[in-house]
Amino acid sequence: MGYRVDYRIIAANVGFYHYRHFAKVASKILRCSVMKGLELCQRFFWEVGFPAIKQHLPECLPYLAAGLAGGSQCHGNDDEVSRDHGWGPGFAMWLLREEYDRFVEPLQTILEQLPREFLGYGWQSQPKQTCAVYEIGRYVKSVVGCEKAPEADLDWLHIPEEYLFEITHRPVFYDATGEVTKRFESFAQYPEDVWKKRLSACLAWLWEWGVKQLRRAEQRGDTITAATYWCRFTTYAMKVGFLLNRRYAPYHKWLYCEFLKLPQIATEVAPLLRKGFEQTEGRNQVASQIAEIYTRHLVRLGYCPIILTTEEHRNIAYPDNELLKYAMAVRDSIRIPEIRDLKLRLEIYPPPWMPTWTWVSPS
Repeated sequence: MGYRVDYRIIAANVGFYHYRHFAKVASKILRCSVMKGLELCQRFFWEVGFPAIKQHLPECLPYLAAGLAGGSQCHGNDDEVSRDHGWGPGFAMWLLREEYDRFVEPLQTILEQLPREFLGYGWQSQPKQTCAVYEIGRYVKSVVGCEKAPEADLDWLHIPEEYLFEITHRPVFYDATGEVTKRFESFAQYPEDVWKKRLSACLAWLWEWGVKQLRRAEQRGDTITAATYWCRFTTYAMKVGFLLNRRYAPYHKWLYCEFLKLPQIATEVAPLLRKGFEQTEGRNQVASQIAEIYTRHLVRLGYCPIILTTEEHRNIAYPDNELLKYAMAVRDSIRIPEIRDLKLRLEIYPPPWMPTWTWVSPS
């Protein structure tokens, strides 16, 4: 539907055809409710940015990559609320170090001349730059704390999970050499033992906040503390869901939104999470239902609860420790001794290479 036809239909439907300026506003609102940031920025690059670069600096195109460098539009979660900052027509460009030193200044000059409005969309809060040029190594390090995916498995545990989510959600519109895409994709999955370590830690915290702490708070009638523990439990319930799907969990703002996208697990667990927030009593029973769902998934992966035989295990003073047994079973299946021997509940191996945005339990 064309713009002029669009606003005339809106005007006719609401009965003020002659007040076209009101209809234009309505049409603009309609477009804003439909256009996602990813589509907007991709079109802006191909229809405005790429032609300008091709005209004024064509020699850089064989080395260039372009896409989005951040924001909720990277993973499709942008909405009317998120558009009050960091949202509008723009894109990022990445170059390898040698080409960056050669092209950054003329390229940035071209980008600064590009319009800040496109297809009727602008920026509610104007950033200093709407299009920026990055050296790929420094850019990746600014996101995850290292320029390339770690070679040593243990080093992966220095990276908070939410930053791995971010670096693997960087849409690339154009990549002449393929090197930028390859750099992002090198972070796509944990090495097997790192995945097991984080899964075992999150299962242990799931048991801690649900079976151990939540149950005792409810028994005491301490509703505020129980609610606090429920919030921590739900965080780890979602983190376990991501790990079982071999996906990274984002930071807290998008944790539930992204959790709902998980196949099967979200359908089973999300209604129970909501139920726990809607009631002030009996959350412990809901937590037990979620634990049962996850133990079934762990059984399908071939895990069995360990038998508590050592003195350390006998000292666990809680009768319901099934989830903890599975956490230990996952931990015991780790092959690399220096990872297997870390504390069970340790999620991040200190020091983290980037400050974590997400609440992480102390080890």
